[in-house]
Amino acid sequence: MEGGAEAQAICTSLLVKLAMRCNIACTYCYWFRDADVMKAPALLGEEIEAALCERLDRHLARHRPASFSLTFHGGEPLLFPKARFDALCGRLRAIEGRTGVALRLQITTNGLLVDPEWVALFRRHRVGVALSVDGTPATHDRRRLDFQGRGTWARTLRGLEVLRAGGIEPGILAVCDPSASADALIESLVERLDLRAFDVLVGDATHDDPRPPSVAAFYTRLFDRWYDELAARGVEIRLFSGLVRGLLGGDSGIHSLGIGGITTATLTTDGSLEALDVLRIAGTGRTRSAINVLTHELQEVERDPLWREVLEATRTLPSACRSCPVRHTCGGGHVASRWSSARRLDNPSVHCDDYKEIIAHVWRRIAPDLTIELPADAAAELPTAGPAERAG
Repeated sequence: MEGGAEAQAICTSLLVKLAMRCNIACTYCYWFRDADVMKAPALLGEEIEAALCERLDRHLARHRPASFSLTFHGGEPLLFPKARFDALCGRLRAIEGRTGVALRLQITTNGLLVDPEWVALFRRHRVGVALSVDGTPATHDRRRLDFQGRGTWARTLRGLEVLRAGGIEPGILAVCDPSASADALIESLVERLDLRAFDVLVGDATHDDPRPPSVAAFYTRLFDRWYDELAARGVEIRLFSGLVRGLLGGDSGIHSLGIGGITTATLTTDGSLEALDVLRIAGTGRTRSAINVLTHELQEVERDPLWREVLEATRTLPSACRSCPVRHTCGGGHVASRWSSARRLDNPSVHCDDYKEIIAHVWRRIAPDLTIELPADAAAELPTAGPAERAG
C-alpha cells in the first residue's frame, strides 16, 4: 500500500526492556546514543512487570490477535534476575492459556551470561534465543568489547556451546562489517560454527550521521556464495530469503525490506510505551513517550505521535521512492535509516544506492533460473498453435 491508512493498527509485538544497561560496550550500538537510557531504572520494576501482565491480558482478550510476540531485550536482558524471569514467563504462559492467543517469547542476548540455568528457563517457557555473533573473530573482537576494552568472541562462543549442549540452536544475528570479507564470514559462521540459519544486518545510521561506508560489494559477494553454494546445503540467510520473496512479488517478511506497517511497541524499565527502540539512534529524547503501562492500556501506544509516525512511514513510501523500480522490494529501507532532522522519516534509506545495487544484482542472478509451473489442468488448456497458424 503506497497511500496513507487511517484504520486502527493493533499492537501485536512488544520489545520488553528487561535491562537498560549492558555488560559490554559495542562500538556501533544505537541504544546508548540516547542519554535518557541512563536515567531510567536499570531493571524492569516489579510494579511495571505486574502492570504489563495485567494490560497484556486485557489487550489479548479485547483485540484477539492471531498471535502476539514479546521479545526480551536490553541492554543485556540476562542481567535480569533468573527467578523473576521464571515467574514472568510463567505468568505470560498462563495468559496465553487463559486467552487462547499464542504468545511467541524470544530473547536477544550477547551470550556472555548464558549458563545451564538460563538454558533450562528458556526450554521450560519455550523462549526462542537470538545470539549476537559478528561474523569473524577479528570483526567481533574489534567491535563487541567489554568495559576493559577486551574482545568477547571466546566468551560468546562459550555461550553458544552452552545453548547447544542444552538442546537450543539459537538464531544468529551479525552486523555487517563492510571492511571484512564475506568469504571469511562464511568460513567462520558456516564452516567453523556449523550454522544453518543466520542474518547479517546492515548497520544502523541516519541521514544526520556521516555517510556510512558502502555495503554493496560485501552483500553481492555474500549473495553469490549463498545462491551458488550455501542454499543447496540448507543454509538460510534471512536478508536474502526476504529479498528473493520481495522480487517475486511476495512479502519480504522482515522489517528492513518491503512495505508493511510496523506495529511494534517498546516497553522500557520505567513503564514507558515507546515506538521502535532503534529510533534512539536519532538522539536523546527522540522516542520519549507520555504513554505508560502503569496508566494506559497497551493499545493506547497508538496515541504516541512517533509510534503513529513509524506506522504510517512503514505503510507508505518516502516521496523520493515512489517512482523507483525496486520500491516494492526495498520499501525505502529500514525506518531508522530513513531518519533526518530536516525531513524526519520522509527519506530513502541512507543505504539507498547500495540497496539498488544489491537488488539489481540479485535479480540478474535469479532471473535466468525462474520458471513458471502451471497445474496440469491449466496447462492442458493452453493453445498448441502459434499466432500465425491460428490466423491462417
